[in-house]
Amino acid sequence: MLRPAVIAFVAVGLLACVEPATEHRVRANAFLRGGDAEAALKECELGLERKRDDVALLILKGKALFELDRLDESRGAYEAALTAGKSEPPRALAEANLGLGMIASRQRDWLGARKQFETLVAINPKDATSHLNVARACLQLADLPCAVEHGEVAGKLRGDDESVLYTLGTVYLAADKPKEAELTFQHICEVVPGAATCPYGLAVVAAKQGDKVRALTQLREAVARKVPNPENIAKEPSFAGIKDDPEFVALVASATAK
Repeated sequence: MLRPAVIAFVAVGLLACVEPATEHRVRANAFLRGGDAEAALKECELGLERKRDDVALLILKGKALFELDRLDESRGAYEAALTAGKSEPPRALAEANLGLGMIASRQRDWLGARKQFETLVAINPKDATSHLNVARACLQLADLPCAVEHGEVAGKLRGDDESVLYTLGTVYLAADKPKEAELTFQHICEVVPGAATCPYGLAVVAAKQGDKVRALTQLREAVARKVPNPENIAKEPSFAGIKDDPEFVALVASATAK
């Protein structure tokens, strides 16, 4: 595998006759793909010294700063891109909206996240990921009709995707639609055989309905399938009624054991 510096060198070799800002943009892209956000940021800064309102460079700068966990500066770069590109078609600025949405989500600014993700839905109504992100933001805001609406659209657009189905099942459960939630979690087993999220979701539904035996049976299966983020099992509110049960305690210990 080529190192980031080599990738950038090869890319630059193909750009002998390209204007400087574009050269820096290509280098920055290469460094980002290679995982070197610091080098990518330096290339963005050099390019912006030559063309300070270059939208693509500003977006790349936002990405590099995000990777470096410099979120406030990343937001500033994305906002500058939106300002510089105000005459551009909305689709050309979608990556800036996505970046702002991700920053807002990371900082738990769910109103801000919702606004950016809804902008992306308006740009491309068939983008399942954007609908899913709106659903997640609305769920955090306790706007359950919004969460259900966008979760269902995401499900129709990408109904064989595990993350889409799990999020939709979670939304249904929050909206007090246990039957729909159970059917959605069960569908994960049909399209992704062996997925741990199917029995885990079913365990959450059963626990919320007070069916301790079924909840523990499904949770046992989820743990056997290596449920992701096992540290969250004990934090799941629906398991509050069984949190002191010896088998539940043992399952949590087994799932989180290194």
